[in-house]
Amino acid sequence: MKDGHPRAPARPAAGDVTDVTQDFIFGTLATDDLRLEALRALGRGLAHGNRLDPLDPEPDRPVRLTVSAGTDVDAATVTAWYTADGGEPNIDGPGVAFVPGDAVWDTLLWGYRQEWHAELPAQPAGTLVRYRIGAGTAAGARVWADPDPVTGAPAAFAYHVDRERVPAWVRDAVIYHVFVDRFEPGGRRPWHDAPTLMDIWGGTLRGVTERLPYIQALGVTCLWLSPVFPSPSHHGYDATDYDRVEPRLGTDADLDALIAEAHALGIRVLLDFVANHVSDRHPAFQRAAADPAAPERAWFSFLPDDPVGYRSFFGVREMPQLDSASAGARDYLIGAARRWLERGVDGFRLDYASGPSHGFWAEFRAATRAIAPGSVTLGEVVETAELQRSYWGRLDGTLDFLLLQQMRAFFAFETIGAGAFDAFLRRHLAYFTGDLVLPSFLDNHDMNRFLWVVGGDVRRLKLAALCQFTLPQPPIVYYGTEVGLSQRHDLEYPDGSRRMEESRTPMPWGGDQDGDLLAFYTALIATWRAHPALWRGERATHALEEGGLYAVTVAASDERGLVALNRTPSEQRVPVPAGLALAVATAAGVVIEGNDLLLPPLGGALLLDPGDGAATTEVDGR
Repeated sequence: MKDGHPRAPARPAAGDVTDVTQDFIFGTLATDDLRLEALRALGRGLAHGNRLDPLDPEPDRPVRLTVSAGTDVDAATVTAWYTADGGEPNIDGPGVAFVPGDAVWDTLLWGYRQEWHAELPAQPAGTLVRYRIGAGTAAGARVWADPDPVTGAPAAFAYHVDRERVPAWVRDAVIYHVFVDRFEPGGRRPWHDAPTLMDIWGGTLRGVTERLPYIQALGVTCLWLSPVFPSPSHHGYDATDYDRVEPRLGTDADLDALIAEAHALGIRVLLDFVANHVSDRHPAFQRAAADPAAPERAWFSFLPDDPVGYRSFFGVREMPQLDSASAGARDYLIGAARRWLERGVDGFRLDYASGPSHGFWAEFRAATRAIAPGSVTLGEVVETAELQRSYWGRLDGTLDFLLLQQMRAFFAFETIGAGAFDAFLRRHLAYFTGDLVLPSFLDNHDMNRFLWVVGGDVRRLKLAALCQFTLPQPPIVYYGTEVGLSQRHDLEYPDGSRRMEESRTPMPWGGDQDGDLLAFYTALIATWRAHPALWRGERATHALEEGGLYAVTVAASDERGLVALNRTPSEQRVPVPAGLALAVATAAGVVIEGNDLLLPPLGGALLLDPGDGAATTEVDGR
């Protein structure tokens, strides 16, 4: 036992882990088959996909809507029904007519799609516009845009007219993701003698508060807490109440104290908030299930032909899904979020944000901003880049799963080369240029930890982290990644099941931590915070070898830098631009020799202009 806790599981040495599952990113598009079916469905039906121009409507400007009539839709007319008073559109009344545009060939379906366009009138600031879109066919039928795949109900679209912008603080934030039950029991208490990772291990809010000095010393400026609401599970993503704290984690007063202490240290606090589903033990669901006449019945979708009997989160009976089109459900969720903001939280990480409609999030963001103008909404959206970008103006950001997959493909699995990685980064950064942040991360609570994937090879983790912390979006660190925390077993078991709790092992403390890795992360975070404008500067490919050598220059106003990453098993040389000096290195063997930067195998470095305060940080690689 060290630092008051039992010793954590040993961190695997490089090469110890051989049976690692290729990444499975949880979501509706997790496999190639799912992606193909989604494309086919999109191409066959009437598709809007929240295509607005502009994406984030401002006051006194009209809004152009676009839909595609797919190969199965013989649209004679297309209409948008809308309201500007927050009410529901009358789909039996008059609406705004679309006009036909170009025909688009769809090779996947071997047919044509027809584009249609309409313009909704300009509205003043503060207006919530709700709308639905339907097509009338030549046969007299009505087809809805983006209908519910189960019930066929028309999608509820909406946008909020305002001049809101992403709060500046989140763009420069360093976010630390804490899984509360696995972080720190507090009071020097030991972890529970829990038989499995599905059980309760004893982490508490007081424990997190006690460790705030550690989090501050790391350089973190924003703390993201896993769900803290009452729940029957260890993870908390199935709440039974949104207005108080889970007793095993502490009390409401404990959370208040954590927020106050974090704020005193300059650290903001985000709560994990689930608007897509609740626990089947939630009183609202139990009333709805027991009484068809209960007001809460409309909060859920009861489906007699469904194996579960109601819509649930990926078919999990214990997680009934909320209907974001229900005014009662919306009021309940938004009311709870507003009350937590009034208590001092700084915003929310929104679990499975692609479940509720865009209209829900437009209303949610407007309502929460009215309570706390500096609050943020960051959504978990594991979908296409196009869909992620459509949340511009509805959320402040979406977690960057697309970057995550490419970084793990390049640095961990080696399934792509340097050229493909460079091309992805250039295009990805150019695609997301609007008022939307995409926080980056290397691992989280639903996937194999990065260090597990690379067989405990810390050199690869350092390379990936160096890349992450020299990109323009705010970085997230999953608790323990910075000290070498891995896992005991792969997420995929021999029976084919995936057990995501494997990535939720208890946080090691004291001598169980990798001090060298912690020092590296601390230096990296300090450098990120010291040069916020540089990472958003102009990037240019400097050196590239398909085997795995990748270097870019970064420049902004009077700051310059070079990021060099050697994923190859051999030493590499990179020309050094005049005037740059070593600032952060992944290994002691990284040196400047003449006009070249020498990178050992799996070594990397950041070079800066010494006038910018560059200070060399060399640590032993492993």
